[in-house]
Amino acid sequence: MNQLIRIFVVFFVLLIALVIAAMFFDDRGYVLVEFSGSIIEMNVMSLCLSLIFIFIGFMLINFIIKLLLAAASGSRSWFGSWGHRKNQKAFTQGLLALAETNYIAAREHLQKIENVDFDGLNLLAAADVELQLGQPEKAKALWKKATSYDKASLAANLCLIRDALNTQDHATALKLIEELDPQQQSQTPVIKLWAQALYQSRKWQILKDKLKGWKKALGADYEVFMQHASTGSFAEIASKEGAAQLKQNWQALPRATRKDPAQQASYIQQLIDQGLHSDAESALVEYQKSGPHALLLPLFKQIKLPNPSLAIKKLEAWLKQDAENVELLSVLGHIAHNAGDDLLAEKALAKAIKLGSQQADLMLMASIKEKQHDDSQALQLYKQSMQQAK
Repeated sequence: MNQLIRIFVVFFVLLIALVIAAMFFDDRGYVLVEFSGSIIEMNVMSLCLSLIFIFIGFMLINFIIKLLLAAASGSRSWFGSWGHRKNQKAFTQGLLALAETNYIAAREHLQKIENVDFDGLNLLAAADVELQLGQPEKAKALWKKATSYDKASLAANLCLIRDALNTQDHATALKLIEELDPQQQSQTPVIKLWAQALYQSRKWQILKDKLKGWKKALGADYEVFMQHASTGSFAEIASKEGAAQLKQNWQALPRATRKDPAQQASYIQQLIDQGLHSDAESALVEYQKSGPHALLLPLFKQIKLPNPSLAIKKLEAWLKQDAENVELLSVLGHIAHNAGDDLLAEKALAKAIKLGSQQADLMLMASIKEKQHDDSQALQLYKQSMQQAK
């Protein structure tokens, strides 16, 4: 196109120059051409115009020939470029429709490019669309197809693993994870799903062993998974071998393991479940020498002893340092109630409710008032607890 424009520019420049020259000299001249018995007569301006048109004609012919040769030799590139733009447009429109939650339109656009190489991104988007349209099997097929693309492989596998876990297919989830290469298995999203799969499949010992190397990746979830794994592991020991063996196994564990709050909480929970409340009380006091721990403190509420002196002494010592700690007051109220000391329970719960009411405290206080035949106060507390639930 640029060459064609240059041709016309040359033509008009020559034409203007010719007209100006004729006007300047005021002489059109005369030219006689004889060729094979034919005679052509014209003035100089006509000759110049003829030469200009011949020159322009040759340039146009040359341009057209080059254009045809380029089209013949590079037709694939032409059609490929056109097809690429068409596919890119469908991809863009599909993503926009997906973002706009127009899933039917998104499906129509993305289906046009299902077999086009977009590094698997189009397949991931299409799978999301099918999932939104209630077609999980179609979504699964698209995820599997996307795993063949290097850039989309991890994302597609993560989707397949999540789908397996959501449908309680733990075996498939674990198989998919085990088939990943070591680099993919070390990724944080994979580790989190791996821990979840082991937890859901109740593979407690394997989960505990894996958690040792996953602490950094799991972050705050580490203690949650460790507590679940330890609880399951200790429950199996207690149910098969009894409480005595449970305590022996706990003492045989490495010191570092016995210092882990998540494992301590699981062990104490099993002691409580086995009815060993005195052992549980001693353990709770011993493992919180440096102060209350969020995983261990609530377990005091489950202690049922006629005289939990160790626990009450520890709680009262903490309250001297932090007299308005709602959680400490709540725990003291519950353990005192379990011991039959409703006077202490009422005192602690009243202060806890005043500082920041919790539903469990309101319910327990209402129960105490009901035993005291203070029905109006009990009813008011029950109503307040129901509002708290909302």
